[in-house]
Parts: sequence; structure tokens; C-alpha cells
Amino acid sequence: MIYFNYYVYLLICIIPALLVTGPFFADLAVSIIAIIVAASIIKKKKYFIFKNKYFVIFIVFNLLLVIRSAFAYDPIFSLKVTLFYFRFALFSIGIAYCFYLLNPKSINKFYYCLIITFVIVVLDGYFQFLFGYNSIGYERFHEFRLSGFFGPELILGSYVSKMFPIVMVSFLMLEKNKKYFFFKISLLILSSVMLVLLSGERAALFSILLFCIIFLVLTDLIKFKFKILILIATILSFAIILVFSENTKTRILDQTIYSFYGGKNFSSESKNLDLNNDEVKKELVIFTFDTHSHYMSAYKMFLDDKLFGKGVKMFRKLCSKKEFNYNEWSCTSHPHNTYIQLLAETGIFGFLLIFSIFILCVLEIIKIFFKKIFNKKYSVDNVNICLYGFFIIYLWPLMPTGNFFNNWLSIILFFISGFFLYRNNKIKFNEF
Repeated sequence: MIYFNYYVYLLICIIPALLVTGPFFADLAVSIIAIIVAASIIKKKKYFIFKNKYFVIFIVFNLLLVIRSAFAYDPIFSLKVTLFYFRFALFSIGIAYCFYLLNPKSINKFYYCLIITFVIVVLDGYFQFLFGYNSIGYERFHEFRLSGFFGPELILGSYVSKMFPIVMVSFLMLEKNKKYFFFKISLLILSSVMLVLLSGERAALFSILLFCIIFLVLTDLIKFKFKILILIATILSFAIILVFSENTKTRILDQTIYSFYGGKNFSSESKNLDLNNDEVKKELVIFTFDTHSHYMSAYKMFLDDKLFGKGVKMFRKLCSKKEFNYNEWSCTSHPHNTYIQLLAETGIFGFLLIFSIFILCVLEIIKIFFKKIFNKKYSVDNVNICLYGFFIIYLWPLMPTGNFFNNWLSIILFFISGFFLYRNNKIKFNEF
């Protein structure tokens, strides 16, 4: 299995960097890994993997998606996503199996690759904030936001917040008990959180803050007094940025308040508007007027087919239909909330499966919290806290999100899922 070990490992190491270039090359790497895994299973005739409960649940979920797509409003358009969605399960298995074959020193090289990629992305984001363009010449594409290497795709904050948990895992594996551990981890936390704040991505900011709260409360790597110092430093940094960066303040505070009261098409002039004038609606909305409209349109689709939904990617096809249209702002590529999208496109079955994963992760975190409080001899698994923290922020229900079936986001989700399978021995690879 040397060819499996080497090529899969190489692709795994470069996926964090490929994600910075966009979905194409990263998805190509995922597909190659999936093909190698499938070929390995077939060649060795080790079909035990199909008895693994996690794999079986995913395949059943995928089959439901495919069947629903076949009967969707535009079946070809929907099947483009669902027909080969199973590659992500094989991708996660490939990561877990590759790490199982490797020795700790080789895995450490993966950690270094991940951290180096992450640090470069973070430093480039600060470079763009300071000089107005990044290290390869990309200027700011939005007056209130940063994009760094991602150019017109304003997802710098999303990348940092979603990769941050696995970067923390890497840091813990490499730096635990080493000199200046507290200083290094404090610098990593503060630099990442502040960049997400500067990026202007409010959902990403909430996600990384929620993860940091979970990490600081539950882990036993940092003494309580140092955790307080990190909290104070974070609050002070927030205050300084909001005072001295007018664009960040406008995006994070002014636009949020304006949108919450139903304001539309926010601009630099909008922040001076009276919330009681005719430019702003006289009603509260869910997050923003746009997202409120998307949610209501998606809710109508759910009511029309509660069990199986309308099919993956069908929101964009059906939102303009009279029976689902809420107003002129209803239509977009997806409803901008994971669970509302799942209800509209996959129905109760798809919703319950994903929401169950979220609930299980929350219960694990609660279990860890109470064991830590009431059992002083309890040994905290800091790596698992980071992994559960990732799934909680990724699947958090009460905030706007990206398209759940987006390739770029799916790669991140299953990338970390693969590491979770390996770390928790969820697949008995000694039978492979």
C-alpha cells in the first residue's frame, strides 16, 4: 500500500493551500483521493467498510439525495451535485486510513504544512488591511471587507474561522509542553480572531468567537489567570479596532443595526440614516431583509414537500415561482442557512440527520464540561474538544451560512471529519 500512503498523504498536505485557490483544484484532489480509496477497497476486496455505521449512514443519506434529485424540478442540475457526493465519504476515509498508516513524525509534517499555510493567509490578510492590497497585488474588493488571496470571493474570514480549529489541533500536537506555549497560543488566537473581525464577515466572527469560548472554558492547557488575560486582550483589541478602523465599525456595528431593522442596500451613506425614516422598514427581520426573504421563500418550499424537500440546488430554480416567492428579494443561489436549506431541499429526513450530528456534538461538549467540573481527576482530551468545537460552529443553526452542498465548504467539513475518524478510531483499519 506504499502508493496509497505516499500519494494520498501528499494531496492531504496541500489541500489547505488548494482551498485558497478556489474549489476546483481542491475538489480535484478530493476526487483523486476518493478514486484511490475505492481502488484500494476493490483491489484488496476489503468491503468491511460498508459495514461501518458512519459510512452506511452517509451512503443512505446520499442515496436519498440522488433519488430526490431524479424527481426534482430540474433533475440534471440537481444530480450534478448529488450523484457523486459520496466521494466526500471516501475522501474522509482516505484521510483517516492514510494517517493510520503513517508514523507520528510523518503526521507532524502535515501539521506543519497546515500551520504554515494558515499563517501565510493570516499575514497576507493583515498586509491587505495595512496597504490596501495583498502580497500578490489584489486590492480590496469591498470598502468594508478584506479578501486577501481570495480576491473577489469575500471568504477570508470564513476560511480562517473554519480552518482555525484544525490549526489549533495541529498546534497542540506540535507545541504542547514546549517553551513559550502560552505566548504562542495567545498570539495564534488573537491574530486569527482580529483578522476575522477586520474581514467584516460577521457570521465567521461569531463562529471563531464561539470556538474560542469552548476552547478556553474546557481545555486544561492554560491556567485560569492566563485565560482571563486572553479574554481581556481580545476585548481591548476589539475596542481599539472598532475605534480606529471606521470601515470595520461600519460593517460590524452600523450595518448590523441597519439590517436588523429591515434596511436594504447598505452603503457608506446609509449609516447616517434615521431608523425611523422611509428608507428603513418598520419591522424587525431575521438577520437582514435579504436573508429574511430567503428564509420565508425556503419555508414555503418546505411546506410544499415536508418529508423530502424540493431537491438539492432547487431553491435557486424555484424561488421565483409564484407559489414560493415571498417578495422581490426572495431569490438567490441558496437560503443562507444550513437547516433552512436542508428543510427546503431535503425535507425533514435530511434536516434530522445533520441536526442530530450537531446535537450529539453539543451533548459531548456538555458531558466534558460537567465531568471537568465535578471530577477533578478527569483527563480532558484537548484535541477532541477542538474537533467537537469545529462541528458545533460549522453546524450552528442560528446564523447565516453558506451553501451546505458547496464543494469548497464540503471539502473543509469532510477534511476535518477524516481527521476526527482517525483520531477517535471510528474505523477498524487493522481489518483493511
